[in-house]
Amino acid sequence: SRGLGDVYKRQQIRQKGKKGMKKIISFILTMIMLLTCTSISVMASDVQSDTADQDEKMTIGVSVYNLNDAEVREFRNYFENYVGMAFEVEFLYSSSISTAEEEISFINELHERNVKGIISFLSSDLEEVLPVCEEYGMYYVRGSGTISDEMYEKVKDNPYFLGTIGTSVETEKDAAANMAEYFASEDQNNQNHYIIACGGSAIGNEMHRLRTIGILNKLQEAYGLSYEKSVEELVNTQDTEEIETGSDIKITLVPGYPKDHLDEKLAAPLNTGEYNVILSVVSASDFIKVIDAYEEENSTDVLLGSIDCFTEDTYEMFNKKGYNGKERIDYLVGKYGAIVAPSFVAMKNALEGFAEDYREDGSAFRLQQSFWTADSVDEFNKQYVLSIGMYDNTYSVEDMMGVLKSYTPETNFEEFQKFTEK
Repeated sequence: SRGLGDVYKRQQIRQKGKKGMKKIISFILTMIMLLTCTSISVMASDVQSDTADQDEKMTIGVSVYNLNDAEVREFRNYFENYVGMAFEVEFLYSSSISTAEEEISFINELHERNVKGIISFLSSDLEEVLPVCEEYGMYYVRGSGTISDEMYEKVKDNPYFLGTIGTSVETEKDAAANMAEYFASEDQNNQNHYIIACGGSAIGNEMHRLRTIGILNKLQEAYGLSYEKSVEELVNTQDTEEIETGSDIKITLVPGYPKDHLDEKLAAPLNTGEYNVILSVVSASDFIKVIDAYEEENSTDVLLGSIDCFTEDTYEMFNKKGYNGKERIDYLVGKYGAIVAPSFVAMKNALEGFAEDYREDGSAFRLQQSFWTADSVDEFNKQYVLSIGMYDNTYSVEDMMGVLKSYTPETNFEEFQKFTEK
């Protein structure tokens, strides 16, 4: 398939001569964005501006689980090299955070720097985190994630909690179920055997829990399986576990994050030779080499589906051929770099004094976004370019200006909702 460079050239030719707002972003900015996709990890305490007017810039904190994660890099690239350069905004990033206590430490550091807003990509306990934000007068928005109804009810009235933006409970389940169905529907002779990488489903990651539920429910339905335990019990497993399915179909759950040596944990059941499909609720980029090695050593193809993100890593999985000349990933459902745009808009509006205008009946908002899906090279590339393109972007600068009060005073929450949920 053609590289993205060709896509951009065609895109720029089509856009040549366009006037108005799009002149804000130049060709040079496009190249900067492409060249900085692999920006170096920097702890918040190390971030320094090389400009003289740092005090005049809006500064926003960003808490992340892993600065080196491909999804986080894509989000960061969009923030820094698109949003930041267009709106003169400084972003300060955390180091890798995995607990509420660590996020609170980062919030304390931001407070010392007089930062008044934080966009979070974590699944930490909001009951612990939000009171600290309220004490400091710091706005907080969950930038791309899901929280339970129970948690929302507990924190919705905190005036400094702007809300959540991300996929809904049903969207998470349905996306995972559709992925499982994609592979099961092709398995006419019931020969597939599944490894499910279920991430943090057992340790409080609501997105991973919902995705694992979706996969297990769909496989049970598609093959007529009888699990020995309930699905709610199964998603809480904290160790690798082969499920009793009541049939010849094998399913093994492998929990854990990349930092927990997930690649080694997945290699163990894969190397038995009994499994030919891996379904993952976490990024596959951290264990794709395990699959590559197994395929080459055993001259066999392993099918891979992942709920991940449209990133440079997944671009390579689709475009760089693997065993027997086929794509290294068969099915991708996930987020994309530009999906974080609404979280920035919400924070900028709040920091400029319009937080109250963006509450639903006085409470924090809950806005929904959708995943993208690709099961071919062409489908992936067509969508990926809309996430990192400077002119044709899913959430362009012009679109954002239309829902920012400082640019469009007459805009309102309903317009912001339409912008977010399009």
